[in-house]
Amino acid sequence: MSETVIPGAAASGVGLALGKRHLALNVRVLMAQRGYRNVRSLYLDVLKSGADISYSQFARIVDNQSEKLNLAVVNALLNLFDCSVMELIIETRQG
Repeated sequence: MSETVIPGAAASGVGLALGKRHLALNVRVLMAQRGYRNVRSLYLDVLKSGADISYSQFARIVDNQSEKLNLAVVNALLNLFDCSVMELIIETRQG
């Protein structure tokens, strides 16, 4: 399996720890690929989809600074990005 590196993710220990492996959201990459220029515009689309989340909590999720995920937000991101779970949630390795 190839190693995926998110800048700052391994160093800061963000994501869900699984031994030396970590899960992280790939939101910033998907935003760029799908034409979202800022977190605010994505946030507004997530709200339109019916998810109930504050902007500050959403920003923490986008930047992999949150330890909890709201499934409504995950579903909204999957639908807005038209991606698979494996594209949205990626595995990183420390070391």
